[in-house]
Amino acid sequence: MRLRAALVRYGSRLLVLVAALGLWQGLSAAGIISGDEFPSMTATARALGDQAGSAALWTAVGQTLAGWGAGLLIGGAAAVALGTLIGLNRFAYRSSIGVIEFFKTIPVVAILPIALVLWGVTLNMKIALVTFAVFWPLVIQVCYGVRSLDPVARDTAAALGVTGPRKFAVVTLPSAAPFIATGLRVSVAVALIVDIVAELIGGGSGLGTRILVAENAGPSQYPAMYAYIVVAGILGVLLAGVFAVAERRLLHWHSAQRADTVAPEPAAVVPVAS
Repeated sequence: MRLRAALVRYGSRLLVLVAALGLWQGLSAAGIISGDEFPSMTATARALGDQAGSAALWTAVGQTLAGWGAGLLIGGAAAVALGTLIGLNRFAYRSSIGVIEFFKTIPVVAILPIALVLWGVTLNMKIALVTFAVFWPLVIQVCYGVRSLDPVARDTAAALGVTGPRKFAVVTLPSAAPFIATGLRVSVAVALIVDIVAELIGGGSGLGTRILVAENAGPSQYPAMYAYIVVAGILGVLLAGVFAVAERRLLHWHSAQRADTVAPEPAAVVPVAS
């Protein structure tokens, strides 16, 4: 039954993808969309094949992943550490949540000029922007997760005399883990988007820069430009898929990861202060 459901699920996705590619090629062949502005699917595929055989593509992918990985690691670690400390203290939470919500709403592009002034067109600039984009939404998720401790688990721990670091390790952290995982899964995509946008607008090296260079080269290089865009999309899907698999394995004990249980995904909802 599960195999059949998986085949249906992935088969339907494949059919939709094939249909979208066919529509793209059909519109190009019919002349509805101009090849000078929007290359056909086959022209883009040929350009993608040519780029796949060159070192320039893989160098760009590596440069993009460097900014993505470093920013995600720094922002994620800082968010988990600070969010845990804030979530464990009611006064700290009430005092800082407004500031966190404010910084969360600031578009990352708005601080790009500051990053360029401080670090210039460097890898550090991309890392700083990705860290900023990842930190604020994730720290809120961590705070909510730590504060959403199940009352039954809390009372049981108190009755058994579980306190201090042991309570945090066996009660608080497992309760917050689904919230943290949800925040990290969203951050994986956000980090890649911000990384590529920083390359497009701020300069530097990576897929975003290769897209911009191909665009500035004129219509003859548009297929290569779209090929790089496709690579960015594939990279995003692969990164999200890897994290989804890791999440299922690490949180296999949670009801949301069980195939026979339908459970709502942890959401960023302010818990009732206890």
